[in-house]
Amino acid sequence: MSDKTETPENSELYSSKDYKRSRRAYTLECMFEYFVSLLVADAFIAKLLKYFGASDALCGIISSLISLSFLFQIFAVLVMGRIRNTKRTAVIFHTVAQFLFSCLYLIPFVPADDRVRRILFVVCLLTAYFGNYFVSTLIYKWGNSFVDPHKRASFSSTKEMVSLFSGVIVSLLLGYAIDRFDASGNLTHGFLLSSVLMFIFCASDLICLLLIKRENRPAAAERPPKLSEIMKNTLGNRNYVNTVILKCLWWGGTYTTLGFLGTYKQVELFYTLGQIQLINICGVIVRFALSKLFGKFTDKHGFVRGIQLGLVIAASAYAVNMFTAPGSRWLIIVFVVLYNISQAGTYQNMINISYAYVDVRYFVQAAALKDCIAGVFGFLCALLSGRLLAFIQAGGNTLFGIQVYAQQVQSALSMLFAVSAIIFAQATLARQKTMLQ
Repeated sequence: MSDKTETPENSELYSSKDYKRSRRAYTLECMFEYFVSLLVADAFIAKLLKYFGASDALCGIISSLISLSFLFQIFAVLVMGRIRNTKRTAVIFHTVAQFLFSCLYLIPFVPADDRVRRILFVVCLLTAYFGNYFVSTLIYKWGNSFVDPHKRASFSSTKEMVSLFSGVIVSLLLGYAIDRFDASGNLTHGFLLSSVLMFIFCASDLICLLLIKRENRPAAAERPPKLSEIMKNTLGNRNYVNTVILKCLWWGGTYTTLGFLGTYKQVELFYTLGQIQLINICGVIVRFALSKLFGKFTDKHGFVRGIQLGLVIAASAYAVNMFTAPGSRWLIIVFVVLYNISQAGTYQNMINISYAYVDVRYFVQAAALKDCIAGVFGFLCALLSGRLLAFIQAGGNTLFGIQVYAQQVQSALSMLFAVSAIIFAQATLARQKTMLQ
């Protein structure tokens, strides 16, 4: 397939009033969605799970359920070709899912024991992720259909910067508010505040989705692709399969360590929730400052180079975290900063790279399949990592007679995943032809 070029007509179309409004609305929608995601990750979710009496290993595994939740995208592969009204489908499923997330912080008020609350938490979390991931690639393709293909990486970085900057304020204020409630013995009031704020973010998210222009579907799209046709253009495409393997390696490293750091920061490293948010903000600010540069670098050198740059920084972050312990707890700051910088090169590019190797007609299915496969792999890594953590802690934080914390060993494994991903990308994707579409 040949590369697509921009015509004067296309240039005027992307500059039209409807397209500009849609891009702004999509940018803000991502921002409000990001606010919600902040409150169902890392130290926030660990605080809630600890309230339910969950162990460190269980906290890490439940936090990593996000990777298994990508399995829900398999439904997108089967039915997305038959969806005629992208906007209506996206609004319904995404909005219900977002409001379910806000209900997580109401579970402490359910009159039941902690075991029942944990089960209810997992059911609510998985249901919310089902609705969210069922339409996530659909929304991504819909929102990006109003973006000039030549400027996709730059737009993604700008969109990311908006979310990061505003997320700094939300996470800092809420983190300190929950700490104050916790110190006064009213932690449930902090959970209630979190739920109320999430309801507001969800309502704002809905308004933004409604403001995005309905996607124009060409006549060719009226015939839904057959499953055999989808498989031929995705898993039958060697170039695409290489992107799947690359994402598996990336997520293998991510879920081996990240889900287990929320409790590590609070229990072993003795950081309060407010302090953790300050550390996260340091990382976000640096990522914010460099995000535009990563976007320009990627637009110039391609998605693969952008991903490799991010992975090099991620490997460095894990290497630093190998030495993070109570006596050197300040190193977690270095880790968080480096990891956030790496996300500027990996996160958006891992999604956008499908545009380079798969026909845009199969983008939703290709992105969904990739997330499903990588999600299962990531969750399996989290399960094994959780077993490793429990084993090391049961032995008094020792491994082979060496005094070590489980998160240090997990970081070493994550570093190996990142290095393997860099080498794999260079040996395969860096040599493949790309498309512009």
